[in-house]
Amino acid sequence: MTGPGNPTAVSSSCPSCGAGMEVDHEAGVMRCPYCRREVLMPASQAAQTGWPFGAPGASIPQITISTKAFTQPPEVVRRQKVAAAILGVGMLVAAGAVLVPVLWSGSSSSSLNTSLGAVPTEQVKEVAVGATTKVQAFEATVRSVDCTKKAITKKDDPATSFDDTMTEKAKGKFCVVSFSVKNVGAKTDSYPTWGLEATSPTERVLYRNTLAESYVNKESDNLGQPIDPGKTVDQRLVYDVPADTKLAYLKIYDGMLSDSTIKVKF
Repeated sequence: MTGPGNPTAVSSSCPSCGAGMEVDHEAGVMRCPYCRREVLMPASQAAQTGWPFGAPGASIPQITISTKAFTQPPEVVRRQKVAAAILGVGMLVAAGAVLVPVLWSGSSSSSLNTSLGAVPTEQVKEVAVGATTKVQAFEATVRSVDCTKKAITKKDDPATSFDDTMTEKAKGKFCVVSFSVKNVGAKTDSYPTWGLEATSPTERVLYRNTLAESYVNKESDNLGQPIDPGKTVDQRLVYDVPADTKLAYLKIYDGMLSDSTIKVKF
């Protein structure tokens, strides 16, 4: 019986005594059974016996390399194609949403410049105090301006049992503008008070002090209430003007989208 643990006799002869040599598969040598002389196994015999894995090479590891290409199921490939197409379309739509307004704006501006020669600018009309101007369905008039007040006081109400006098002081000086409007339209409407803007000679915006305005108007807000057709209401506007500047204009806009402005010069 022969195997990886048992020597096997082969035709090679011992160089010392001439006896047949035995093969030791585990040691990879040929050994004389009489004088115990050992020599390395020839390469040709080692290949035939499967050394060093043993005869007949049954324990040699078998390594298999697959050359078969990896493929995905058709459903997966189809879903990937659809997702890629949706992503591409979404990117195109997003790019269009950004570029179209820009290109349209440039094209419109170019066409307008070509046809008219220049882009229309804001139309500004300057008038003096006391002049009446048309603002939507109203006639507006600035009657006077007083910039001498440093503070505005609310007088004590005699109907109360305590002194409720209140005073609002200006950071610079108060400019009180006497303003009146008449509804010349056919329906009751409110005057667009957001279209009143006071400025300095350098177009610096001067802000209204609504608390001082409430005191000087005895807590009434005629301009903010609906005005019937044919009715005229008066209101005093109070602007806090810094000490380093002066009230030069009251700008009156006749609409949020309008490109015309009326400047009342003080």
